[in-house]
Amino acid sequence: MTISMRSTELAKAIRRTAILAFTLLLAAPALAAVPLSERSPFAQGHWWDPAHSGSGFDIFNANGQVGLVWFTYDESGRSIWYTAGGAVDTMGAQAWPLLKHRWSNGRKQDPTVVGSLRLRVNHSESADLSWDVGGKQGTWTIQPLIVSGVVNEFDHSGHWFNPNNSGWGFSLVEQGDVLGGALFTYDTTGEPTWVSGFQRGSTSVEYLAFRGACPWCTYQTPTSSNVGKLSFDFSAETQLTVRNSLSLPMAAGVSVDGASVVQLGRAASKRPADRQLASFDADAAVKAYLDAGMLNIASDYSTTSFSPAPPSSGASFSPTNLQEAGVDEADVTKSDGRFVYTFAYGSNGMRLPAVRVAMVGSEGAALVVLGSVPLTSSMAGSAGLFLYADKLIAVTGSQAYSYIGPAWMSSFAWVGGSTVIEVMDASGPGLPVTRWRAEIEGNVVSSRRIGSRLYVVSRYAPRLDGFTYGATMQPQLTANQQLLARTPLSAVLPKVRVDGGAATMLVGPASIFAPPQGSRKPMADMIVITAIDLDQPRIAQSMAIIGTVDTVYASTTNLFVATSRYPSVYANAALIPPEPPYFLTDIHQVRLAANAMTIVGSASIEGHLGTDPDKASFRLSEYQNRLRAVTSSPQMWGTVDQNRLTILEPSTVAPGLLKTLSYLPNKARPQTLGKPYEVLYSTRFLGDRLYAVTFKKIDPLYVVDIADSTDPRIAGALEVPGFSDYLHPLPNGLLLGFGKDAKPAVGPGDGQFAWYQGLQLSLYDVRDVGQPREVQRVTIGKRGSDSALLRDHHAFSALMRSDGTGSFAIPARINDGPYPEYGSGDSAYYPWQQSGLMRFELRGTSATDAQIVQMPSLTTHRAPQGYFIDPAISAGRSVLFPNGTIYVGNGQFWRQDLGGNVFGPL
Repeated sequence: MTISMRSTELAKAIRRTAILAFTLLLAAPALAAVPLSERSPFAQGHWWDPAHSGSGFDIFNANGQVGLVWFTYDESGRSIWYTAGGAVDTMGAQAWPLLKHRWSNGRKQDPTVVGSLRLRVNHSESADLSWDVGGKQGTWTIQPLIVSGVVNEFDHSGHWFNPNNSGWGFSLVEQGDVLGGALFTYDTTGEPTWVSGFQRGSTSVEYLAFRGACPWCTYQTPTSSNVGKLSFDFSAETQLTVRNSLSLPMAAGVSVDGASVVQLGRAASKRPADRQLASFDADAAVKAYLDAGMLNIASDYSTTSFSPAPPSSGASFSPTNLQEAGVDEADVTKSDGRFVYTFAYGSNGMRLPAVRVAMVGSEGAALVVLGSVPLTSSMAGSAGLFLYADKLIAVTGSQAYSYIGPAWMSSFAWVGGSTVIEVMDASGPGLPVTRWRAEIEGNVVSSRRIGSRLYVVSRYAPRLDGFTYGATMQPQLTANQQLLARTPLSAVLPKVRVDGGAATMLVGPASIFAPPQGSRKPMADMIVITAIDLDQPRIAQSMAIIGTVDTVYASTTNLFVATSRYPSVYANAALIPPEPPYFLTDIHQVRLAANAMTIVGSASIEGHLGTDPDKASFRLSEYQNRLRAVTSSPQMWGTVDQNRLTILEPSTVAPGLLKTLSYLPNKARPQTLGKPYEVLYSTRFLGDRLYAVTFKKIDPLYVVDIADSTDPRIAGALEVPGFSDYLHPLPNGLLLGFGKDAKPAVGPGDGQFAWYQGLQLSLYDVRDVGQPREVQRVTIGKRGSDSALLRDHHAFSALMRSDGTGSFAIPARINDGPYPEYGSGDSAYYPWQQSGLMRFELRGTSATDAQIVQMPSLTTHRAPQGYFIDPAISAGRSVLFPNGTIYVGNGQFWRQDLGGNVFGPL
C-alpha cells in the first residue's frame, strides 16, 4: 500500500535497496560498530495506546521520511484505516494531512484529506499523537506493541505491499516465535477495512475482523469474529509470497492470494543500530548526548565448562572460591599458600586503606602476623585483592551511596566516585611495596583477572562544579544548560591519574558506545571497562558503554555486561515507573584478547537477573561459545513469578547481534523452573547442565539438560525441605547446597509461605541428570542463625584430595538453645550462642558412600559476649591447609590446629 506525503519517493527508494539489504548485511565487517546516526528515531512497527486497545498504528521510516497507518473505527463501529506521513524533521513541528483511501474500478483512487495528524516522539518508545478527524480532536500517548522480548536474528517485521497491485498492504510484527499484524484492504464497496491477528510458532496466522469505538466515541472493548488465515512464505528478508485463506470479501482487483510483496520501509538488517551497540558519529554527538544525560541526573538529597572443578589433587591450601575456573575474582582475603593478605579494620568495624599480612608455616601449623602495609589510596569503602605471580593488587575506592533507595538505581550516587588500582611487589620475605598506582574516575562495580590482564568495570557519572543536579525549575535549569554549553567534552569524560601524575583521558569519544535506547532517557552514566597489563603495569585499553550495570560475568575469553532497561530491580526498591509487562535486560558481550578488547554483540532478553548483583552473575554462564542466562519476571509469562532460561550465541549473519538460540519454557516444553509464587534462590551452571533452586514452602532442585542447546529441557526435579542459597560442585558427581531449613507457614512467613529455621547443608547425587538424589541433609543451629555465605560465595572454602574426599568450611553465626529468645512455634527466634568457622569433612570416594561429617568449629566469639561486629555474617573468610585452618575476619587472624585448638585473634 502506498502512503501519502512523498510515498512514491519512499517506495522507489525502498525497492532500489530491498534486494541489496541482505547482501549488505552479510558483507558487513564482523566487529564494526555501526554509527548512532543510523539508529531509527523511533521503534518501528506496531504502536498502540493501552487505553484504546483494539486499534493501533503502523509506523516506519526510510530515507528521511515517515509513514504511518492508523487502523481504527468509524462512528458506526466499522473498521477503517487512514494514512499520514512526512519528513522526519517535521515530526512534532508540523501536522500531516490525514488521508482516507478508496478502491474503485480495480485500482486505488486518489485519497481524500479527512483531517490531520501530528506525531511528537518523546523517546524511541513513547510518542504523543494528536489527531483531527472531521473536526473531532484528541491526543493519545502511544507506545510500541511488545508481544515478546526476543530479538529475532531474521526479523521480517515491517510494512509490506505489492508494487504491481499497489493500494493495499499489511504490517507484520515478528518477535520471538510470535508472528502477526494487520491487513489493510477494501471491502466490496471499495471502502477501507482491516483485519488483524497473531500466531505463535507458525507462519500461518489466524485473522479476526473487529468492530469497536471510534477515536472520539466512548471507549468499549472491541468485538471480533474469525475470518480465516493468511500464510507467509518468506523468500528473503524483504520479499515474501502471501497465501490467502480469508473468508473476507474484498474489492475486485485486490489480489492478495499469491501476491509477491516487498517491504515499504527499512528492513531490520538496514537498521543494525536499533538492535546493538552503536558508536557516536562525532565528538559533538557524544557531548550532546551526555549533556542531555546530565540534565536527567536527579539529586538524592532529600530532596568446556568454565564452572570451577574442585581444586586439583595435591593442592596445599584452599584458593579463593570462584564462579569460573581461570577467572580470578577480587576478595577481601587472598592467599598464595605462603602468606595470607587481608584488609585492616578499625575498632568500629570499618575497613581501612591498609593490608595486613600474615605468614603461614608448615602448611598451616604456624601463623605469624608480619604487620600492615598502608595503601596510597585513602579509600576502602569498596575493596578487593588479587594475587598474580609475585604481585599483590589492591582495587579500592569510594562506595556509591544513595540517601533514597539503593545506590544501583541512582545516577547521583555515582557522581564523583573514584577507584584506585595499586600493584605491589610481594616477591620479598617482608611486606609488599607499591610499584604502580592508577586512580580512575568512577566507582568500581566488579573486577576480574584472567592471566596477566586485570579487567576493572566501573560506573562513572560526571561531576561538574557549579552544576545543580536534579534541577527542574528556573533559573537553575537555565544555569545548568548554560554551564553545559560552555563546558568542553573532555570535562565530562572519565580521567585517570597514573603514579600521581596529571589527569589524562581514560576513554576517548571513539571508544564510547550507546546501547539501544528503548524507553530510557539519555544518561550521562557510563559502564567503563579498563584492561590493565600486570606484567608491565599499564593501562592497556578502556572502553565505555552508556548506561547502568546490573551485573558483570566473565569467562576466560569474554566479558558480559548486563543492564536493565528499567530503573531498578533491586531489593527494597520500587520500580519507577511500575514494572512493565515485558521486563527486558540488555546483555553486551566484549571479547577479551591479549592485544585488545572488542565488541562482539548485544542481546535483549526477557526478564531480569535478580535483586542481588553478586548472585546475579551466577545466572550467566558461557559454554561452547554460547551464553546461558536465567531471568525472572513476575508478570511476563503470567500473573506470578516465573523464571526463564535463554541461550544466546553471536549471529553469523547479523554482526553485532547475539541471537536467541532457544529458551525454556517454550511451546513444546511448557514446564517452568519453579511453581507459582516460588522464588529463584540459586543457580549453578556446570558444563551442559543447569541446577536451579526455587522456594516457597519446600526446596525444589531442578536439573536442566542443555546438552542440546537448541532444545533445553528440565530433566529432573527433587523436592526437599528448606532451600539452598548457594550451590557448589564436588567430585564424584556430587553437588553441595547451602541455605536454610524452613517450616511451612499458615499465611506468609519470612520465606513467603514458610519460616526460615537453622542453617542447612544438602548433599546431592546428580550423576543421573534425570534423577537427582539427596544423599544427606545437615541442619546447624536454629532460627536466627546466619552466614556470610548467604551473601557472598567467597565465604566458602574447600580443600579436596585426588580421591574426591576433602574438607570445606563456612563462617557462621549460630543461634540455638532449648528456649526461644522471643516468639513461639516455627516463628520463634532463638538466642545467639557462638560465631566463627564451621568445618566439615567430605568422606567416601563415590556418591554411594559419600558423607558429610562435622568437625570441631573454629569458634571466635561465644555467648554471653556483648555487642561485637561479627565477620561470620559479613566478610569472614578461611584458608584451609593440611595441618591447620586459618580464619580471617575484620582484619584479624585465627588459627586452628589439627587437635581443634584455636589461637587468636592475631
